[in-house]
Amino acid sequence: MCSIVHLASVKCQCDLGEAVKYDPEMVEGNSYVGYSAPSLFDNLKRVSMEFKLVGETYESVITLTFKNETKPKKYDSTWKITKNGDRDVKVPELPDLDAVYRIVAAKENKYIIFRGCPEISQGKPLMFIETREKCPDETALKKAVDDLNLDYKFENFTRDKTVNC
Repeated sequence: MCSIVHLASVKCQCDLGEAVKYDPEMVEGNSYVGYSAPSLFDNLKRVSMEFKLVGETYESVITLTFKNETKPKKYDSTWKITKNGDRDVKVPELPDLDAVYRIVAAKENKYIIFRGCPEISQGKPLMFIETREKCPDETALKKAVDDLNLDYKFENFTRDKTVNC
């Protein structure tokens, strides 16, 4: 079964482009959100996302840690898989990241690329690269991103320097 995932709210509008179709098991497990364009790491200490498929229920856990706070904020979202593979999820109260997010690329056990439209972007897409490895091979990742012909080349992404590689 292939699926399209939207993490959705309604505060902003920008062109997200096409969503990728993928097997939900491709994104099950833990990943490291290590790159963003434009950079959000000035305000954001850490983002982690965890995905799990349980029967027909798909669960997503997003944990955000901001530099001015000691305790992470954790947001859970759960939804049912539908026949056509589309679903919307309301992500509650993500103060700096309130947005529509769409997965635009995913490679099993390698990387996932999200494109979003947070309110702070003023209509410009925000992109995250999430990887399975804490410190991925950046040469291979650059080639993968550049081959996708996205709005941003890999050089436009900022690496999260709090991840010690």
